[in-house]
Amino acid sequence: MAEAIGLASGVLALATFAFRCSVSLYETVNGFRSHPKRVRDLLAELEALSAVLAPLVDLVKSNFSVDLSCLDLPLLRCGNVCQEFQQEILKCASRSDSTGTSFRDWARLTYMGNNIVDFRDLLAGYKATINIALTDVNLRLSAGAVENIGDYESLIQDAKDDLGARLESIDRKLEELAKNDVTQSGPDAAELHSLREERLSTEKCLQICAQLSNHIDQIQLMSDDAGPSLGSAGSEASPATVTNEGLQECKNSLAMTANKLEKHMRAIMDRLVAKSRTAISSDEDAQDLSRLRDEWETTRQCLEICSRADDHLKENVSIIENHGTGDALQFMVSANGQVLHGKNRGLGWRSRQVGGYMSNESIQQLSRDLTAIHSSRPRDEIPMSKEGSALDKGGMAEGADSIMQREQLDGIVAGDETRS
Repeated sequence: MAEAIGLASGVLALATFAFRCSVSLYETVNGFRSHPKRVRDLLAELEALSAVLAPLVDLVKSNFSVDLSCLDLPLLRCGNVCQEFQQEILKCASRSDSTGTSFRDWARLTYMGNNIVDFRDLLAGYKATINIALTDVNLRLSAGAVENIGDYESLIQDAKDDLGARLESIDRKLEELAKNDVTQSGPDAAELHSLREERLSTEKCLQICAQLSNHIDQIQLMSDDAGPSLGSAGSEASPATVTNEGLQECKNSLAMTANKLEKHMRAIMDRLVAKSRTAISSDEDAQDLSRLRDEWETTRQCLEICSRADDHLKENVSIIENHGTGDALQFMVSANGQVLHGKNRGLGWRSRQVGGYMSNESIQQLSRDLTAIHSSRPRDEIPMSKEGSALDKGGMAEGADSIMQREQLDGIVAGDETRS
């Protein structure tokens, strides 16, 4: 418990720091009378960022058991960039002819070589990452925390795309700054060249690990969709179970390999930055190089947060859409606590729906009870067609009667999840 409180205290301090810095930057920018569109967009982004940081602070204050230590670096960097950008604004304002409340040199304002629009995009990346981490935790705490899974999936994918583009931009800028070593020769130049080559090679290896891990995910998903496969009599496990266990072992091994490669990558970047700094004569370029190194590390951490949230969503949320017509009995039930997100739609003359979280035994008993009710209903309750035949023999193309549903149920509940 003490360790959990210690972790929460660290996250709380960093979240509070980032929140206060974002509010302070907003007040500084808003304090000037001149607000062209790019500035108005920045103000809107700062408001949105504060709106994400505030509930994060509240969550950590109210729940010490929540582990959000993965946000340590993004929160620290978020607060720092807000502080540094605020200092740049005040510095530019002091050099201009503007009065205390007038500043018109927004177009000239830069941060790490980027303009105000790029800085807004930087803040948007932090906001998206924090929002995803917060939603992921809320999803673990409450099954009803996410109302629209589709929007959440899109948020994760968009954030990963934007962060990937951000990482490429940082790599280009690091490469440009490193080119200032043209005056170097001999061993130093050769070492820099080797470090760059090693960094690219490590990045390629990380991409291979990620691609293979994603491919394993697709294979496992296809196996799950195919349904459970029962082994032969006396066998300990089905072929599908053995295969999935082997695939999971491969995925775990890939994760450990990727972790080693990430550590190696960070060590290379530290050496590359340190060596490049010796060739940079400008203090401003040296400061940008240091900031880019921090931003590179933070962006990779943000990508990791998004990827973990994506994996958690795929592993722990079942998206189900049930449609039934005629005399339909629909099940949307989880027997292992996995989050259910979906809808039961019954359009028939009599639709019965079961949804929620219960044990395997309760599901099986409920299926038997509903089947018995269906089998014992009076004949005159069944609607008849014009030709006099019962509609439930041919009028349920999209539905399933209770007997069929129970037969399907008996096979699916063995996998700890039931869906029609």
